[in-house]
Amino acid sequence: MSTLGNVFFSDRRGNITFKQCDIDVKREFYSPVIEYGRDGIKYMTFGREGLKGPWAGVNNYGVSFVSVDSYLEYDNSGVVSLNKVDSDIYLVYKKILSDTKTAQEAAEYMKGFYKSFNRPDMLLITDAKKSYFIETNNNEVECIERRDGFFASTNHFRMLNRGVLYPLNHSTYLRLSRAEAILLSNDGVEGVYKLLRDQYFGESVFSICRVNGETPHKEESCFTQASVLFFSEGDIVNCVYQLNGNPMSNNYTVVQDVFGAHSVSRVLIESELYKKSVQTELMTERWF
Repeated sequence: MSTLGNVFFSDRRGNITFKQCDIDVKREFYSPVIEYGRDGIKYMTFGREGLKGPWAGVNNYGVSFVSVDSYLEYDNSGVVSLNKVDSDIYLVYKKILSDTKTAQEAAEYMKGFYKSFNRPDMLLITDAKKSYFIETNNNEVECIERRDGFFASTNHFRMLNRGVLYPLNHSTYLRLSRAEAILLSNDGVEGVYKLLRDQYFGESVFSICRVNGETPHKEESCFTQASVLFFSEGDIVNCVYQLNGNPMSNNYTVVQDVFGAHSVSRVLIESELYKKSVQTELMTERWF
């Protein structure tokens, strides 16, 4: 019920990871907190009502994760099956942040875990140099690694069987198509922000920035309730987020140098938002 992805900077100095979080019922999203893991790891987690662990997060080595639930094909009752993962999976996500220092290490851990996890899941793990997108269902696991360009996903399997077909759930395909088109046109930070605000299909469940209005036949009544972006250059991390709303109506909060100077600001003007998101001057001050 969400849109996620990542973009590598063209000069290979880092990576943007993002998630637009859509849910079918209103939930309370909590402000992020910083926690402590093993061997000097610090990590920022984003929690919400009803979850045992974070729905997104990043650590001081630049390792981050975002995930989505998956729409599967029709079951015997003739209803599209939205397979929400068991809430315990969120505790496993937390280990990505608390115990690993590279995206590769985190991906290998999750691939091993999924071999004994018989529910569906879709997970994106990134750091400054690499990204791993994993699809799993009934102990079958597929993983792709990327080191440049961009990647986007919504809620249907593309590597595994049983992904919901276009006639049965238009919105997941329409949102993916729009996300890819926007990033093909602009794969920088401006493109990511444009993607999260996109309402090409109006204020509806078909747009990336989704609104809870009338629900068309065979579609879920999901609406955007939070957005998060992580900017990683390795041990320097910026984070931008909006909670309990959508990017068309909420201002973003920018946290520059999350695990260093930790400067927090609210941003009203788009040009200033772009600048603050990737600004490095403040972040590197602590090193001199």
